[in-house]
Formats: sequence, C-alpha cells, structure tokens
Amino acid sequence: MKTILVPLDGSALAEQALPYVRTLAPLLGARVRLMNVIVDDQHEGLMAEGIATSYGVIDPLTTQRKQRSLTMLTQHAESYLDSQATLLRGQGIEVATDVRCGPAADVIIEAAESPDISMIAMATHGYSGLRRWALGSVTDKVLHATATPVFVVRGAKPAPVEPVTFRHVMVPLDGSSLAAQALPLAADLAERARAELLLVQAVAASIETYPSVAPLGRPDLMPSEMLRMLRTRAGQQLEQQAAMLRDRGLPVAAHVVNGHAAEAIIDEAARQSVDLLVIATHGYSGLKRWALGSVTDKVLHAATTPVLLVRANAVA
Repeated sequence: MKTILVPLDGSALAEQALPYVRTLAPLLGARVRLMNVIVDDQHEGLMAEGIATSYGVIDPLTTQRKQRSLTMLTQHAESYLDSQATLLRGQGIEVATDVRCGPAADVIIEAAESPDISMIAMATHGYSGLRRWALGSVTDKVLHATATPVFVVRGAKPAPVEPVTFRHVMVPLDGSSLAAQALPLAADLAERARAELLLVQAVAASIETYPSVAPLGRPDLMPSEMLRMLRTRAGQQLEQQAAMLRDRGLPVAAHVVNGHAAEAIIDEAARQSVDLLVIATHGYSGLKRWALGSVTDKVLHAATTPVLLVRANAVA
C-alpha cells in the first residue's frame, strides 16, 4: 500500500499540508506517516542550562543530561504527532508516526527511500521558509535529492477550512520527453479525483529562449511568422498528448500561452483557477529549458497553487 510521508516540525505553517493530505490519502488509497525530526539545535538548547564540563573531560552527568533531554524531546514529539494522527484517523485514514533525530533534510530523504513511500507532502513559506525548515535549506535539499514525488504547499495564506478538492490539474509541458514524465502521475490523480487536466505550453518571443532559430538582424524579438510557427508546433504537441489522455476517458484541455515559462505558468494557473500544478523536474540540471533554480524555483516561490514535483529520469 502507498504511504504519504508528512514531515511536521510543530509549527502552524508545517501543518498547512494536512488539509491536502486529508484529501490525497483517500484519493490515492494511501496510508500517512507523520514524521518529526529532532534536530541538533533543539537538543542542545535543552541541555544548555546547568551543564558544566571541563575542556576535554567527559562528565558522566553530561551523558545523563543528554539522554534526559533527548527523552523529553522524543516524548513531546510523540505526543504532538499522536494528536495530529488522531485527527486524521477520525476521518478513516490509516496513520503511523515516526520520531527521528538528525539533520532534518537528510532524515526526510532517507525515510523517503523506503519502498512504500510514494509521496512527500510538505508546507513551505514562499520566501523565508518554515521556522526551522526554510525553502533553500530543508525543502531545497529534499527536492534536489529525493526521487520521490514531492507535494509542496505554499504556507503563506490561511489553511483551507473546507475540504480540499482537485477539480483542475495543470501540467506545464515544453515539448520535451522529460517534461512529459509528469503526465502519468497527473493523469492518475485527475482520474481518481474526476478532475479536468489542463496541458499548457508557453511560447516566448525572445530569441534568448530559442537561439537556434534567431533571425538575422533581429536580436531582441521573433518575427510574427516565426512566432506563429512556434505556437502551431506547440499546439500540435499538446494535442498529441491530449489525444492519448482523452482515449483514457479523461477530460483534457490544451492551451498555448504567450510569455516566459514561469510567469506564464503562474498567470495561467490563476486564470484557470487551477487546484494543483504537476511539474516534472530534473534534480540537478533541470529540464532542457526548465532548470530547478529557474522555472521551478520561480513557480515554487510565486505560485499560491500547490505544486507536485515529479523527478524526471534522464532521457537518452
């Protein structure tokens, strides 16, 4: 059975992933594993008072204090996770709890390597990050290192009060095989949620995006004829993908939009009232034109729509 891993640090921000998990778990037929990581600064903070040791000398009391502080933190974490688990179990979701020690990102990444973990669900602030898990530290490390899909919720606005629904699921594409690797998971979610799939491809008029077809004498803008050709080609690519999905009985719309990828994705998601963005991304160098650190980073920081990142495998 699939399991969704949900890291929580005790903050209200981290808990903003939970309303989405309450929808995703039944939708995917998945269990939930709530995880709290006891990081070094928490442990050291509890020990700071009353510890007197000589340099280079091991004080037996220090070991006892370390163990007591760790026990206290573990008990507190277990109690906290149990309270959150009780709420989920009340909705019929199977939940396990897991308290571990170590660097938060490393622990999460290691836990996600378990064969039963099918998704990680995390909430993150778009700018400064969670209190202890900032986008750029823990979330960034997890996104870059894990091969497990990561569901990222922007924690900047109030958590949903009503049950979360996925009616419109958008998949940004760029014509590459890498980008298309988001489609299987997006289609599975859309099918289970009875949602409409929206396939989007952005066409930018700047020659920086398409240097191989830059016309002579126009260093800053595509001529209208070339732009029409690019839009036509993008539309044909989208329709090919849409046709295969419609054969599965899925409602699919395909839109070619103008503009640079990140801005166009964010604007179209808002315009279409999209409930979820599903994007394939390479963990290191990114897609052909969408490197993690450029388009994906911009979408994660600026979009208020939840984003499901799917690690794409290299295509020969």
